[in-house]
Amino acid sequence: MSKDPTIILTGETRAQAERRVKEEGFDSVESYINALIRDDAETSLGIAWLRERIEAGLASGNAGPMTSEKLDRLIGEGIARVTR
Repeated sequence: MSKDPTIILTGETRAQAERRVKEEGFDSVESYINALIRDDAETSLGIAWLRERIEAGLASGNAGPMTSEKLDRLIGEGIARVTR
């Protein structure tokens, strides 16, 4: 049976976590930390996807100027992929 890890927050770090719990309506510091870890995982996936798209675009040659419409579409695709 595996034991859950223990995380010790001290001083200003603990105070900041407790403030965020109150401000954001989390049930506990533990639920706040769990949300941070989930957000980090989603951000990492989004960054990896964006890097792949940039590399593929660079390798494919010139696709013309980057317009605000193209940028909005790419951002939308990235957000949709991360929030699935």
